[in-house]
Amino acid sequence: MKKTFTFFVSMVCVAALSFAQKAPIDFETGGNGGSNFTWEVSDNGSNPALEVVSNPNKTAPNTSGMVAKFTALKDGQNWALCFTDSIGSFTFTKDNSTVKIMVHKTVKSDVALKFEVPGGINKEIKVKNTKVNEWEELEFDFSSSIGNTYSRLVIIPDFVEPYVTGKDRTADNVIYFDNITFSNGNALAEPTMAAADPTYKEEDVISMFSGVYTDVTVETWRTTWSQGTLTDVKVDGNDVKKYSDLNFVGIEPGTANLIDASGMEHINLDIWSPNSTEFKIKLVDFGADGAFQGGDDTEHELVFSAPKTEEWVNYHIPLSDFTGMTSREHIAQMIFVSAPTGTSVIYVDNVFFSKEAKLAEPTMAAADPTYKEEDVISMFSGVYTDVTVETWRTSWSQGTLTDVKVDGNDVKKYSDLDFVGIEPGAANLIDASGMEHINLDVWSPNSTEFKIKLVDFGADAAFGGGDDTEHELVFSAPKTEEWVNYHIPLSDFTGMTSREHIAQMILVSAPTGTSVIYVDNVFFSKEANSSVSESDFNRLNIYPNPASSTLNLDLEMNSGSVLGYTITDLNGKVLSNGTAAQASVDVSTWVSGVYFVNVETTKGSYAQKVLIK
Repeated sequence: MKKTFTFFVSMVCVAALSFAQKAPIDFETGGNGGSNFTWEVSDNGSNPALEVVSNPNKTAPNTSGMVAKFTALKDGQNWALCFTDSIGSFTFTKDNSTVKIMVHKTVKSDVALKFEVPGGINKEIKVKNTKVNEWEELEFDFSSSIGNTYSRLVIIPDFVEPYVTGKDRTADNVIYFDNITFSNGNALAEPTMAAADPTYKEEDVISMFSGVYTDVTVETWRTTWSQGTLTDVKVDGNDVKKYSDLNFVGIEPGTANLIDASGMEHINLDIWSPNSTEFKIKLVDFGADGAFQGGDDTEHELVFSAPKTEEWVNYHIPLSDFTGMTSREHIAQMIFVSAPTGTSVIYVDNVFFSKEAKLAEPTMAAADPTYKEEDVISMFSGVYTDVTVETWRTSWSQGTLTDVKVDGNDVKKYSDLDFVGIEPGAANLIDASGMEHINLDVWSPNSTEFKIKLVDFGADAAFGGGDDTEHELVFSAPKTEEWVNYHIPLSDFTGMTSREHIAQMILVSAPTGTSVIYVDNVFFSKEANSSVSESDFNRLNIYPNPASSTLNLDLEMNSGSVLGYTITDLNGKVLSNGTAAQASVDVSTWVSGVYFVNVETTKGSYAQKVLIK
């Protein structure tokens, strides 16, 4: 930073050094930073004044009413700043050398705090914010300046690189800052937000401590033989157990309230700690006699090294991991241990045993579709002849595929699902240009959002060839525990501008990683045109059937006339067409399989299935 400040020492300034520091700086009425402070702005273009305004985003971690607003102008220097001498003279000590400031910014850049004194050594520290459009508290360690006295606070809230003379902002940036505090750098943080509420159903838990469920009786949350202090506290309105100066703590339901967790699968708890470096949990079962040291006690302790600090950590531990505890019918003790021994602090919430809810399964099959064979391209259905689908679960999918039966019908089951890719294969791309809808039946016990994406590889029929197009549709809050029929116009897939080379269908479901869906009757369809029957023809000869070299058509209407014919494969690809009522079609090079001859007449359409072999 090139900007320097020159101070003229006078008797007035010397006198000012004896004033006490004004902190914290919170900009509230009656507090510091607002009307009792004088702020100056420098090196910021026209130097718009620092404003004290209402908090624009009253959410954690800053719900205060008033904050400071600094507008860093595009025309300002990279170090556009504000400063105040109203803070008063003070000396850094171990008790005030950790300085914190809350910022709310639209960009990520350094925030610099600088302390100055006339004729002395100035000290500046830069810390970059990591969040935008929300409040974040930044911490500055001025312990290297312990013993130094200062009387001016300088704030550079949007210190733009490079840190030299220049105007490198691309736009005006508005920065809010608040709650400038001075504290002991060793002061331990405390949780400000509650742990997330658990979502298990009441019947699937045995709760010891939680505001969500009905708790069983717990005789003590700190036995007499514990080493640590228990305090019942509130965190964001939630009741929480705080253990401080902790080595270990015993928790006992009491001999009359031993917990039978034989029907449970996990022990759950939420832990928040500012300083824990190791966390242990021990469970003790007193055995059938229900007595301590009755000869059938079993126990096991699990160790969790280097747990995350200053955030809620959810422990969802399989009871099977407690291998040394061979019974779960008489659980009498839970013991928490935390390091560093004697100085550890942990906050505890949502302590309960749980079992996984058994998800419902379909017992009835989806209704059979009623489209005519010639009006569909079927990928998976017991009603139609299916086209080739190379895979119903690509290697890049996230979820498990199981082929199951539902009421006698073949069904695709996807479990632990995030997304699944379905591909007909490069040789079997689907030409749905003659189709109007994509259809599928989906049954789910727990899906909260369902998405379907279609991808067309374009004329080059290759992934990433430059002409791929795709579109994804989202269906929020689909019905559960019943078959949902999706009959989706292909015109809704607006981003997929071609339908002649459909190469992928991708199904996505939430909750991510735990969603289960059953899928049946996946096919493209078109609405049937007015049709004619065999009785409308004088001659309706399509032969031989099956054919191997030549397929002959000899057609004549009773009344009206034949307009033409089209022959397609199961994928909808047109192999031959013409306008004559009599034709011989060379099929000698065609792949063996089922084809459709579609005859258009002045009275409607007629379709007949033929076999090429």
